[in-house]
Amino acid sequence: MKPEELYKEINAVKIRPVYYLFGDDDYMKDESFNKIRDAVLKGAIPDFNSDVFYGGEVEMAKLLSAASTLPVMAPRRLVVLKDADKLKAAEEAELLPYLEDPSPGTTLLLTGRSVDKRKKFFLAINKNGAAIEHSPPYEREMPKWIRWVAKKRGFNISDEACSFLVDIIGNDIAAVANEIEKVSLYAGERKNIELEDIEAISVDLKSRTVFQLIDAIGTKNLKSSLENLKKLLDGGESTLLILSMILRQIRLIWTGLDILNKGGSQADVKKVIKLPPFVFNGYFKQIRLFKEKDLKEAHEEIFQLDLKFKSTRIDQVRALELLMFRLCGFK
Repeated sequence: MKPEELYKEINAVKIRPVYYLFGDDDYMKDESFNKIRDAVLKGAIPDFNSDVFYGGEVEMAKLLSAASTLPVMAPRRLVVLKDADKLKAAEEAELLPYLEDPSPGTTLLLTGRSVDKRKKFFLAINKNGAAIEHSPPYEREMPKWIRWVAKKRGFNISDEACSFLVDIIGNDIAAVANEIEKVSLYAGERKNIELEDIEAISVDLKSRTVFQLIDAIGTKNLKSSLENLKKLLDGGESTLLILSMILRQIRLIWTGLDILNKGGSQADVKKVIKLPPFVFNGYFKQIRLFKEKDLKEAHEEIFQLDLKFKSTRIDQVRALELLMFRLCGFK
């Protein structure tokens, strides 16, 4: 089951006796967890009708006792087992009979990072409850989720603003939610978020640092490149977001340079590259720092590293530092 299918069921007041939330997208797992918890405990006294256990340190007899206890002045009770992927085989076997015949008055909510979909343990959950996978969405799916996050805060968001967020953030829903929260405060009583709103909020210290980083790369200044990279990392920015921002800036510079190489003017570039005036001036100066050959090589290098970040386990900070060496001409 996908998260959006779960939300439809919850909205229709369909609550299952067992759920397993798993996957790498912690933001969406938290969303699903909160929706299930709130639906199960609606109108109930949480202290009397909920218990939390942790895989790796759970006493299975106590968990089974809690799951079999009748709710107190409420239709259901909630029993949570976090880190369920840390259960030992013997503990899974002990819990299996309950999963095959769960108590109708209890919702057993398990969470974990991964599951073995071949095991009887997982199959029993799927048969008598629901297993919901939470993986980062593909970038092509992000506009749908951006609109969903904005709607949660009572806002509509334009297609242009969605595209801009995907460009600078990629498929990190938690980062999107952070930007939407900031821009909702900026927009105030307005209920429509436009591209200009996102640009006004997003072009802050981190964006200026990325500009400085691109300047340093363009002038082959390795020391300055590494210093600005460190600023971004020290500021808490994710390595994937940093790489996405660098890639977006390289693409913008390449587009502008192509317009100039074909005989276009600064005004022509401005029509195509829709940036705020205070951003465009610095951007246009950067175009002069690069040759098309350098941009092509940089784009390919960054694009390939982006794929590695999303598909393999590597030391991402070290990989970014080595990227600075290569882009500054230190092969």
